[in-house]
Amino acid sequence: MIVHEDVFDIFTEQVIEHTSRLAFGDKMRETDDVGPLINEKEAERMIHRIDEAIDKGARLLCGGVLHGNYLEPTLLTDVPKDTLLYKEEIFGPIAMIESFQSLKEAVRVANDVNYGLQAGIFTASLSNAHYAIQKLHVGGVMVNDSSDFRIDAMPFGGTKGSGLGREGVLSALHEMTEPRVVCFTEIEE
Repeated sequence: MIVHEDVFDIFTEQVIEHTSRLAFGDKMRETDDVGPLINEKEAERMIHRIDEAIDKGARLLCGGVLHGNYLEPTLLTDVPKDTLLYKEEIFGPIAMIESFQSLKEAVRVANDVNYGLQAGIFTASLSNAHYAIQKLHVGGVMVNDSSDFRIDAMPFGGTKGSGLGREGVLSALHEMTEPRVVCFTEIEE
C-alpha cells in the first residue's frame, strides 16, 4: 500500500487496528478471515522473508507470528528494496505500507518491481485516476476499489513477471479457439 503522506499516520493506524482483528483459521467457518498457507514449508518461507526485511531495517507493525502453517496477518513498513519481500510476490497474508508525496512518485514505486497483476487507486480526482491508468504497468487498475476486485467475466491477468495472458470466460474462449481469416473476392461471370 502506497499512501499519501498527509493521511499516512491515520491510515496506518486504522489498517493496523483492522488487521489485528482478523481471525485466522478454517476458511470453511464464516467467522475466520484468513486461512492456512498450503504447507508449513511455505509458512516458514514467509517468516524468512519477514525476518530478512526486519534485519535490513523494516518495521513490523503487527502480525508476523506463525502457528503451524497459519501466519497471523502481517503489516510492515520501511521495507528495503533489496529484500525478497519487496522484490517478489509473496502469496500470503503480508502487506507493506509506504508513504509518498506525489502521484508520480507513487506510480514510480509501484512500477519499480517485476510484477504487475492489478493496482487500486483511491482518489476523488479524475485526472489522477487517468494518470494512474495510463502510467501503471499492471494488468488492471481498479479506481476507488481494492486491487483484489474481480468479476469472473472480466479479463484477469498481469504484466511483467505476473504472468502471460488473461483468465476469464471470454479470455478462455479465445484461448481455446483458432481464429481463421476468410476473404471473398467477387468473380465476374
